[in-house]
Amino acid sequence: MPQGKPGKSILMTPDPYHTPGYCGFCPQFKYQIGETFGKTTSRLLTNPEVASSGRPVLAETFPRPITDFEIDDRTELLRTRTQSWGDQKLVDNMVPGYTGYIPKGQHYFGTGYAQSSLNAISDFERDQRAHSRKMAELQHINNIQSGRIRDPSSQRQLITARYPSPLKAISPTAKPYLSLYAEQQHGTSPYKMGYDNPKKCFMSGYTGFVPKARGLLGVGYPQLTHDALNEFTSECGIVAGNRNQPVTLDRPGRLVRDTKLIYPIKSGLVPHYTGHIPGQKFRYGTTFGHSTLNARRLRREADLLSATVY
Repeated sequence: MPQGKPGKSILMTPDPYHTPGYCGFCPQFKYQIGETFGKTTSRLLTNPEVASSGRPVLAETFPRPITDFEIDDRTELLRTRTQSWGDQKLVDNMVPGYTGYIPKGQHYFGTGYAQSSLNAISDFERDQRAHSRKMAELQHINNIQSGRIRDPSSQRQLITARYPSPLKAISPTAKPYLSLYAEQQHGTSPYKMGYDNPKKCFMSGYTGFVPKARGLLGVGYPQLTHDALNEFTSECGIVAGNRNQPVTLDRPGRLVRDTKLIYPIKSGLVPHYTGHIPGQKFRYGTTFGHSTLNARRLRREADLLSATVY
């Protein structure tokens, strides 16, 4: 929002006012007609009878210098960082338009770019210093427990342990650990469990292949997989029992059926027949029915009898 400046011409719209194109809210603007946008908004913003908050909507158009009283702990935190030999891009007064990455910048919004960047960079710097302190404390604890440092005053602040680290090995190989519930949970495969075992199933959420489960539906997943595994185990037992049995092949005799003639003798073929017709490409001048009459040109009764087998 343009502010008043000394020496401004009286021909220009007095401050404060909204420039044309402003799409925000202006009180009582929809009831005003007959004047320009700037004059109307200037009169509404300066009229004490119009209900408003009294504070300008837009920010200043010129930068305001930061005094020493306005330097908070965030700025002091960034100014006390360890100086690096490289180019320090993350500073306390970030310039709008910087397109580089700002750590934790996505968590701060609702303010200007400089304030959001200052909040994000200071928060990131606090995390880095906290991490450095924890690493130094962990290294100090390791040095005390390993005997590299003899400092009784520091040992009182640490968690006391019966054995100092690192622990000494008492055997060349470590004894394997066996859980008491390992045999119950993972000792036997569901495929090898009994038919009446309630654990012969797969848990809900199992995405592997379950044999014989495609045709089962209408029950819960554990019950469905239980029935499928029982059916699969039963069939595997039948196959295993018949593995050493002799194989006997029983092939029934081939039956010769009396089929209809493909090429009738007393009548022609039906039009649009798309099969092969002997000698049809050499016949022309007649209809399809007449040209296909007795297509095989059988003349003897013996030939008629032998044609019945086709």
